[in-house]
Amino acid sequence: MKGGLLVFLVSYLACSLSAQKITTISSKWGDSFVEWEIFTTTPDTTAVSEDPDIAPEPPEEELAGEMKLRWLNVRDDWSEWDYRIGDEQGIIKQKWKDDITQWELRSFSGNIVTMRTAWGRDPTEWRVTDNTVTLSLKSRYTSQLDEWLVQDATRGKFYIYTLRTGDPRDWAVEDDLDETVTTSMKLAMLFLTTFITTPKE
Repeated sequence: MKGGLLVFLVSYLACSLSAQKITTISSKWGDSFVEWEIFTTTPDTTAVSEDPDIAPEPPEEELAGEMKLRWLNVRDDWSEWDYRIGDEQGIIKQKWKDDITQWELRSFSGNIVTMRTAWGRDPTEWRVTDNTVTLSLKSRYTSQLDEWLVQDATRGKFYIYTLRTGDPRDWAVEDDLDETVTTSMKLAMLFLTTFITTPKE
């Protein structure tokens, strides 16, 4: 009985997290990029109007997590970050201190995601993998970094864009990736987008 209950709880928690959609990531402060807040929605399947002419209310966003510079008092060291979303926590850091082209996300539950530039020191395209799934994240335009996109024929689309052109403080997320792409992978891609596009000061 206990074993069955444990399996049910694990399955329930996994389904609940996967049902959440990351919708926005915003800098916590208007003049600083060292702390970020992550917002999600959970679709309300009960909120269906009986009148087909009335659109259902969009699900409400809620603060679900954060990402912040590990050494907040050492502003010239941007190489390590802590994150939390729901029950998942972990660390994002450069593989080598002097190389911003390679990063690694390690969750406390054991997930590992590696991120590296696809072409040398060009920061506009990245290869992101957890050794099961590999995705390519790239800036939609090389001259402007307001839009980032994953478009994978097998796993779907992940689109990140600024709410206001030229303002990297607030990003919207359209997540149409399938269930094979973990929250850790999505957080890695959000991290890359915010890190590459914001001032380091």
